[in-house]
Amino acid sequence: MGKPEAVFDKKLSKLLKSPNISRSKALTIILAELKKIGNFLSCVVTDNNGLIMAEDLHPQDNRDNLSASSAIVKDSTEKISDYLGIGSVGLSYFVTKTNMIWMKSIYLPDCDDTLILFAVKENNLLIKMPKAILKLLGKEKVFIPLLLEIASKYIKQFCDE
Repeated sequence: MGKPEAVFDKKLSKLLKSPNISRSKALTIILAELKKIGNFLSCVVTDNNGLIMAEDLHPQDNRDNLSASSAIVKDSTEKISDYLGIGSVGLSYFVTKTNMIWMKSIYLPDCDDTLILFAVKENNLLIKMPKAILKLLGKEKVFIPLLLEIASKYIKQFCDE
């Protein structure tokens, strides 16, 4: 059937081609499809301050906690990049015992603003695996960023006004 990221891009293109689709509806579709193909628990798009613009949450997740977390992660990555002088951070992820947290910055040049795509993925299988097996799972470290990049492209298309 092809690469899953290409299928994801094609599906979003098809779902979002309606000329009168609202920004809210488009963001909801993007997050729902991202959540499904990336096997995420929750996905949110927030503004630079963490205010949620769109969400697709797991029933046990708290929207206020995800909102605040996205802003904290964004601020932390900006401070780290400033301290190290490495330039802006476009993508970061954190691994805990139970979850992987992904944060993608989406710069909107037309309005000189930044959005945050924040996604949470369950990580319970990785706890029990030896390091040798974890190396074999490295492909997900490429697959997830590709999905986030594709989703970001469509988010930018609907939000950069």
